[in-house]
Amino acid sequence: MYEFKTNKISKKDFLALNENNIMFITNPGRMGDEDGSTFIVRNDNVFTAYRIDGWMYPKQGENEEEKISMEEFANKFPIWYAEWKNKDNKTDILKYKYLYMGFGNGLSVDNSIYHEFEPYLNELLEDYLKNSEEKTEDLKYRATFNLWGKALINMINSNNYTLK
Repeated sequence: MYEFKTNKISKKDFLALNENNIMFITNPGRMGDEDGSTFIVRNDNVFTAYRIDGWMYPKQGENEEEKISMEEFANKFPIWYAEWKNKDNKTDILKYKYLYMGFGNGLSVDNSIYHEFEPYLNELLEDYLKNSEEKTEDLKYRATFNLWGKALINMINSNNYTLK
């Protein structure tokens, strides 16, 4: 699925995050990634990838005080959550560009970086779709699910950013 390693984050550090620094954030769906969200924080030219999971399938023995629930996640990123829930009714230019990834999964990309990211994703999608025998619209969504991480890495590498 993703081409990069994600970092663990403590609840204290999670609660200190500023949503303005969130550049990429996934929402869970019915298949593929129903258990949590991946999000990318940008500070200057450094991108840090985090993963919160265990929403559908809690891990045995996990420290309950450190666990971050879907409700806490939504409360910490209220703009993302509101835009995700209203993705079909958007009329204004908002913080995130929403990309559907099939089966309810989605990727929200901050508008400040979307146009920089888009060519990397489109290049991978074009190549993938051209070489696939399947020719359905659904394939594009599923391919986005599998390729967005590689597109992010390509963008980071091409622009001398750092991924932690």
